[in-house]
Amino acid sequence: MITQRLVLSLMLFGFVGLANADYDDAMHHYERQEYRQALQEFGDAARSDDADAQYMLGRMHEAGNGTAQDFVQAHKWYNLAAARGHSHATEARDSLAERMTTEQIAEAQQAAREWQPGESSEEETTSEPTTPSRPDIETLSDREGVAEIQRELNRLGYDAGPVDGLMGARTRDAIREYQADVDIERDGQASADLLRRLRQTDSEEEATSSEPTPDASSRVVLQDDFSDDDYRRNPSWTVLSGDFEVDEDGLRSIVETQRTPDRESPRLGSDRPEEVGLAMLELILNQTGNLERDEESAGEEPAPGEPARIFVNAPVDNAFRMELELASRQRPGSLELGVFQGNQPQGTGYRLVYSSGSRPGLSLIRLTSGNAEVVARHQGRLDLEDGRFHSIVWTRDENGQMQVHVGDQRLLRVQDDGLLDPFEGFVLANQGGDYTLRRITLEE
Repeated sequence: MITQRLVLSLMLFGFVGLANADYDDAMHHYERQEYRQALQEFGDAARSDDADAQYMLGRMHEAGNGTAQDFVQAHKWYNLAAARGHSHATEARDSLAERMTTEQIAEAQQAAREWQPGESSEEETTSEPTTPSRPDIETLSDREGVAEIQRELNRLGYDAGPVDGLMGARTRDAIREYQADVDIERDGQASADLLRRLRQTDSEEEATSSEPTPDASSRVVLQDDFSDDDYRRNPSWTVLSGDFEVDEDGLRSIVETQRTPDRESPRLGSDRPEEVGLAMLELILNQTGNLERDEESAGEEPAPGEPARIFVNAPVDNAFRMELELASRQRPGSLELGVFQGNQPQGTGYRLVYSSGSRPGLSLIRLTSGNAEVVARHQGRLDLEDGRFHSIVWTRDENGQMQVHVGDQRLLRVQDDGLLDPFEGFVLANQGGDYTLRRITLEE
């Protein structure tokens, strides 16, 4: 009897150990943005009834990481994780449900009821992206049809907003953008014909054409992973203000923010062009951009300390490709990064502005002679405060077409010919928050 209990205990501990190994392997792939491998490993762990793995499967299906975005599958995995006591799963499931149709929720709940530990799933049987169930177009109600169009647009990298079946400005803009790309009438209308065409569009082909990759003739003008523990040499970075340090993860900057009921007015009266430009940028984001704080950050406005600014000289053509890995550990906050022209790192150029806990979460700004103009923005929030590094790829071609990908999602695409001269370098400004730049590559 004792022997039987000992064998059973060893089997159970071994089972748990294998499940933990699967989860650890999956997290390793996830942190490196190897989403297909992560999806498969999380599937193995979830099959062992691992609540953490089930929660991560929910996140990946909700975001479309390594698989087509599928709210039904995401809700199912959140539901399973919540039933096993995961601390964040219930909130994630309920938040997602607000963006789903009644039919989708019912389907997800049924899938959760039918799921059994040990059964195989799409994540475990294939490394290819999974495809959510697609109901017949003829059977869809108007709202269900809009939801399907939103799902397909998001799958292809267009920002159609939540898959809620509600026809808003983001969905219309995404439809017009897709229609322009495939050279059909840009009416911005949801229709059965549009849904049929979307379903026929291959996501891999679209992704290949939408994110240019460097060719053999490309030239690297800046490459740094800070492995030498020194930002002052090879290449030489220059601090303009604030503090920077290199730790085991990369180049880190922390600017504390303090809650204040009334924030000081932007510095529009400054005699420094860069300060005028940044003040106008703030006004643009708050007025035309409808900057919104999330509930955690709402109410009192954050008052940042002195911004931390750093730049590196790296002359590059007007057409470029930038790839970097970034981690954010605090909200609210704001980080600017981009390329500049001339000898003023805070002057003329393009800036990518990340606003943690806010809408729009990502904005692309053209800064010229103290004037700032938003040329593109991603209206949704970004959740980069998860303790992980995120890949950001920013490209600009000879025609001024710019695209920005975060992970495997294209969030911005716009054509702007406001700046035609070459750029002189890269600049980063921490306006408030805790950020680490692990690596950066800039090429032409």
